[in-house]
Amino acid sequence: MYHYILKSIKRQKSRSVLVILVNGVLAILLNLYFGLIGSYQTQLADLAANTPIKCTVTNPDGTMEVGIAVSSDTLRGLQAARQIRDLDYSTQLKAGYGVFEEADRDANLNLDVNVVNKIDSTVLPENIKVIYQEGWDETLFAGAEKVCLLKKSEMEEQGFVYGDEIPFTIFYYRYDDKRRDVDILELGRVHLKLVGQVDDSDSVESRDYPDMLVPFQTVWDEFEEKQIEFTAEAVSFYVKDPLALNAFKEEMRRIGELGLLEIYKGDGAKFSYKGSALYVQDGIFITMAGRLKTAIRILSAFLLPMGILVFIVGYVISHLLANGRVKEFALFRSLGVGAPCAVWGFWCEQFVLVLAGNVIGCLTAILAGQQEIQEILSVCGAAFGGYMLGTTVALVLLAKEKPLELLMSE
Repeated sequence: MYHYILKSIKRQKSRSVLVILVNGVLAILLNLYFGLIGSYQTQLADLAANTPIKCTVTNPDGTMEVGIAVSSDTLRGLQAARQIRDLDYSTQLKAGYGVFEEADRDANLNLDVNVVNKIDSTVLPENIKVIYQEGWDETLFAGAEKVCLLKKSEMEEQGFVYGDEIPFTIFYYRYDDKRRDVDILELGRVHLKLVGQVDDSDSVESRDYPDMLVPFQTVWDEFEEKQIEFTAEAVSFYVKDPLALNAFKEEMRRIGELGLLEIYKGDGAKFSYKGSALYVQDGIFITMAGRLKTAIRILSAFLLPMGILVFIVGYVISHLLANGRVKEFALFRSLGVGAPCAVWGFWCEQFVLVLAGNVIGCLTAILAGQQEIQEILSVCGAAFGGYMLGTTVALVLLAKEKPLELLMSE
C-alpha cells in the first residue's frame, strides 16, 4: 500500500501539486483570519490594561467630589468589593496640641490634619516629601497604629523628636444638608506617636502640605470607640477589570444602604453633602472597547461558515479527483478488493498530500511570526480536519457505487 501511494502521487503530479497548494493556501488564509481575531483580542486586553477607569464618589448631583460625607456603611462595602482596586479614601480634621477647652478652640486649633489610607492619596500634593523613622514606612497608612507625621517645621518649633507620644485635641467636620453649612465638633483627646515628618524645607513646594498626617483606620477606630458617626470626605478607586463593567456596576448597586447611584442633574435635583453617587470615567474605554468587540463579534460570526467552506473545498476537490480515477477504483473492485480497502488507499493518498500542504502553510505562518506556534498548529489542525472530513464523505459516497455503475458514469 505504501509503495502504491507514492507511485500514485508521482503519477498524478499535477493533481497532487494542486491538493498541496490548495491546503497550503487554506492553512495560510485561516491563520491570517484567526490572527486577525487574536490581534483584536490582544488590543482589547491591552486597552483594558492601559486605560484605567477611575471612579469617584460624589454628592447626588455630582457637583462635589471632596468635602462630602461618605458613610461608614459605604466604606465597608467598598472595602469588601471584588470589582475594584486601589481604594483611596480620606478625611480632614482640625487638631491642637495638648488639652484645651472648646472655648479656647480658635486659639489652639491650628493644625490641619489629613487622614489618608495611602501616601499617594489624590487629596495630597503629588510630590509630597515624607521621611519616616527607622522601622516605619508608607505601609503605616494602611494600618491602625496610633501614629502620626508632622511637618518638619512644626517638629523643630515644638521640640519634638521621633518616638514622642504627643497629646492632641481633635475636632472633626460635620456637614448639614438643611443649613448647607459645616460644623466643627470635638472628637476628643488622642495620644499619637510621632514616627515621621513631612519635609517642608522648600517653602514654595510645601505651601499645600498638611500640618499632620494620620492613618485613616486609626481615626475611624477612634470614632467608633466614642460611638460617633464616621464619614469620609473623599473616596476614589479604579475598576479592577474594565472588561467586566457590568459586574462592577451591579456590585456598586449593592454598596451602602441604597447603593452608589448614578449622578442626577435633571429637574428636581437637590443639593446634598451625602456621598451617595458614583462618577465613572468609562466613556473613552467603552467607545474604543465597543469598536473592538464589534470587530471580534463580526469575525467570530464567520467561524462556522469558514469551517463549512473548508469542508466543501475538501469534498469538491476529492470528489473531482475521485471521478477522474473511477476506472482505477472499478479495477480494484473487479479484482476482488473490498470497497473499504479501495477507499482506504485513496484516502491515505489524500492524507499525505493534505498533510504536506498544511505543513507548508504552518511553516509560512510561523516564519511570518504574527501568532504563537501553538495557535498556528491548532488552526492548521482545524483546516486539516475539515478538509479530510470532506474527503472522507466524498470517498464514502464513491464506495457505495457498484463497479459497473462507476464505469458507465465516466
